[in-house]
Amino acid sequence: MRLRALPIAHSWKRNKYLNMRKIIITAALTGAGHGKEANPNLPEQPEEIIEQALQCREAGAAIVHVHARDKSGKNTMSLDVFREIHEGIKSASDLIVQLSTGGGPTLPNEERIAPMKLRPEMATLNTFLMVMPVMGVETPFIYKRSEIEETARRAQELGVKPAIAILNFTCLEEAANIIQKGLVDRPYVFDIGLNMPAQNTLRGTWQNLTALVERLPEGALFNVSAAGEAELPLTTMGMLLGGNPRVGLEDNVYYLSLIHISEPTRPLYISYAVFCL
Repeated sequence: MRLRALPIAHSWKRNKYLNMRKIIITAALTGAGHGKEANPNLPEQPEEIIEQALQCREAGAAIVHVHARDKSGKNTMSLDVFREIHEGIKSASDLIVQLSTGGGPTLPNEERIAPMKLRPEMATLNTFLMVMPVMGVETPFIYKRSEIEETARRAQELGVKPAIAILNFTCLEEAANIIQKGLVDRPYVFDIGLNMPAQNTLRGTWQNLTALVERLPEGALFNVSAAGEAELPLTTMGMLLGGNPRVGLEDNVYYLSLIHISEPTRPLYISYAVFCL
């Protein structure tokens, strides 16, 4: 992998590397839920996702977090679609590709983790139980401990670095379980997500962010993302705490008084993190 980082101390008071380490920006191009009805600039088809990934690379992103959509724009775990996106990005850039293993609330775990067969550098590892409104219906998203362990084991076998999703404090306990069982190799990578419109997640406050960061294993790498108005404040704070920012249309389709994030503004939206340094 091309990913490089200096050792991290999780308190800004003792982080002597703050002014010399490299920031790793992740661009979350498109999620599994909202589509062009939320923002017409959100990419859905493989050619759109590939094009925007390359634009984000030029703006300073090092990692792209990838979901896939079918021809109608709905979420899919089709290996053929993921392969087209993955190969398209890798053939045209040096980006690190992080494929989603989220899938959907009703899919069997084997189908959710199928994209790891493509052996991307990274893939998500969900550890949470939450209830999120989907098309107006309260929908549970459940990742059982056995499924979390299976996903971690498969990633390890395939040489895929898992990005462990942290949406609340119980996620840290699930992370501790797979670490203790030797299912994840160092350096551990965590994706902290806050302010999601879902039950059993945490509000986007600096208190919640610092409390999560202080509980991460020593030497861990971590990204910070936050939905809505909390995104820019918390991703900036995450960098000051020794982490890295994740931004993109999956997490936020509006900014500054409901102004759409559009084609001309996307590079600025991705590269704001460079300015914050």
